Order: sequence, then C-alpha cells, then structure tokens
Amino acid sequence: MVEVVPAPIVKSKEEFFSKVLAAAPYVLRYQWDLMDGKFVQNSTFSDPSVLDELFLKLANLNPGLKIEADLMVEDPQNWIERLRHPGVDQLIFHFESKEESQDWKNLLLHARALGFKVGIANEPETPLSEFSALLPLVDRYQAMGGRSGFGGQKFNPAVLPTIKKIRADFPLLPISVDIGVNPETIPQMVEAGVTILCAGSAIFGAEDIQKAIESLRNAAV
Repeated sequence: MVEVVPAPIVKSKEEFFSKVLAAAPYVLRYQWDLMDGKFVQNSTFSDPSVLDELFLKLANLNPGLKIEADLMVEDPQNWIERLRHPGVDQLIFHFESKEESQDWKNLLLHARALGFKVGIANEPETPLSEFSALLPLVDRYQAMGGRSGFGGQKFNPAVLPTIKKIRADFPLLPISVDIGVNPETIPQMVEAGVTILCAGSAIFGAEDIQKAIESLRNAAV
C-alpha cells in the first residue's frame, strides 16, 4: 500500500503545530521540512526544542504519529543530535549538501547508530551514479520532483528513470517523491516504483484535509 505523508513548508511554531495536528488523525507520519536559507534559498521554522510540547498535544489525536525530518541544510551532521527524540524516527539527507562520499557514509552510519532510519534525497539534475554507492546504506530513497526548498512546483518527470532504476536494483527499498505530488501525477510515480508520497500544497491547499489525503491515496490505487 502506498503511504501519504504530509510535507508542508511552515514558517512558524504556530503553523507547524497547526498543520501537524490538522493532519495527524489521518496519517502515520509527517515530514518536517527543515530549511536553513543556505543550502536552499528558503527558510522554515526549525526548532526541535518544541517536540515535547508537540507530542503532548498529539496525545489525544494520534500518539503513534512519527516525525521524519527532511534536512535541507548545509550542515546536516549538526542536526542529528538535536533531533534525537522518541517521536522522530527518520532523517532524510540531501546528497548535494555534502561533497565527500566517505563523509556521507560516516554520517549515515552515525545516524543509524543513534537509532534513526536514514534516507538520501537528490536534486533532479544529480546523476544516479554520483550517489548510488550510498543506497545500500539507507532505509529510503527520496526523489525530489522539483528544486528543493519551494512548494507548489510542477512535477519534473525527468526523475522517473532514476526511480525506475533504483526500484529495479533495490526491490524492497521504500521510495518517496517530494514536490509535485497530486492526483494527476501520482499514477506515473507509482508505476515507476514509488511507495511514499510526500505532499504539501495538495493537502493543505484543500478545503478538507481528510478528503485531500483520501484523494491522493485513491490516485495511487
């Protein structure tokens, strides 16, 4: 079954809490996009110290909800310890935020040693050959359907061949797409091998969040 994960861009603590709580009754996890204004041009609310307060608010809605952190930052290694929390179970790193592949291997192994599942994401123009050696070390691959850091973009189908190749080489690896996810684009994503759909505007730009999530799930069938 294909999973839908809300992934909006939020600018304040209040917006973060509001959007997590609004989607919590209908999903298993939420993707927190952390942007520093350096690795990507945009910036978001990115304060992990609020997680205890957030999960107190989630207690009556969905105490089992998990947060995954999408680290669109230029110093991802400095976020691993900051995000250690029982409610945060996965970190997604952007390949272009570091240069040395050996450093990447050490970073991924360090995060896994601390109990995190780890994922690797890449920009559409980055060839698979540049990061393919890291795929056996991760629990998830995330294709960016557009330029990292901005929501509401049109899906770039140029990422589909990479998804298909990774699915063929790693049949059991969870594969997600972030950016451009909507009922019209989902069928081609799922056909290529996607198992996780990360959506922002398609969910939070709708009048009814529950119906929007259901619509995305139905498009994946």
